[in-house]
Amino acid sequence: MVPTESDAPRFEDASREEIEDGRILAAVAYLPALCFVGFAAAPTNRYVQFHARQGVILLGVEMAAWVGLWILDVSVGLIPFVGLLVTATARLAFGFLFLAVTIYGVAKGASGTFARIPFLGDGIEKVPF
Repeated sequence: MVPTESDAPRFEDASREEIEDGRILAAVAYLPALCFVGFAAAPTNRYVQFHARQGVILLGVEMAAWVGLWILDVSVGLIPFVGLLVTATARLAFGFLFLAVTIYGVAKGASGTFARIPFLGDGIEKVPF
């Protein structure tokens, strides 16, 4: 019998021990360079996997945003003064946005809370790890 999606264990069903054991790895999962550590260090811990998957999605969105900003920089950025103003404002806005989301994720991971990042957390079941 093939298990269906409803038969699969949910991340939120993690035991109290999994949450306590994985709080540090869950917090680290939101840091861009370390988002894959949770997959290797705790492959069976559902709490760490939940936060590691959100960290990978956040990293993908950050990379796409920075590519988009680079395209904006080499196109609109060539316009004297206005281009510099637009690109600098966009970089500052995206930088603060990603910093805020990262701090939110680290705080929720360290506190032992299952909190889905708005707009991004709905896709964690699709991350193939």
